[in-house]
Amino acid sequence: MYKTFPQSLCRRTLLFLVTMFTSTLLLAAPVDRPKAGTDVDETRTVTQRSGPPADCLATTWSGVTVLLDRQELARKAAVQHAQWTTEAERLALIEGRRASALLSAAAAVKSKNGCVPINGALDGEATAIVLAALESGSATVLLDGSKVPVAAVAIRYLGTRCGPLCSQGHIMVYVPGQGRPFLVQDWWVS
Repeated sequence: MYKTFPQSLCRRTLLFLVTMFTSTLLLAAPVDRPKAGTDVDETRTVTQRSGPPADCLATTWSGVTVLLDRQELARKAAVQHAQWTTEAERLALIEGRRASALLSAAAAVKSKNGCVPINGALDGEATAIVLAALESGSATVLLDGSKVPVAAVAIRYLGTRCGPLCSQGHIMVYVPGQGRPFLVQDWWVS
């Protein structure tokens, strides 16, 4: 009995460490965006989840509701490094702080769509988490009044260099067929 207990404990500990390391790398993996700081006008179509996650958060943007997986956000929020040593750990720490802030903004009760709504306006950090979910295709997108998710969103990367000190880039997310973006995020500025 005593021989198997330490081996079992070691195996579980090793499995836990491997899982945490893998999740750190996967959750911190950035989306492959065009190069920042350059002239760019690129639009990508990104397929989204075909249904809402079992446990979700809901945020509304100009008539479009974005549903996020609450468990995925909790996994990101759980990644806490006292001192990061690699770029992947630094990015995971930033994503963890952003996810934690978004989770803390959640209401206490579910709304009519079965998801917990986000209270109040989102700041740039929380918006970055929503944008990352849309870029990776892990969100569910609903138009107001519809229960059928939108299959894909169009993400436009627009960067303009007019000189060394007057350049900027934005990321805009559209529902195909709609003329204006429902989410606009500053990307870079010089």
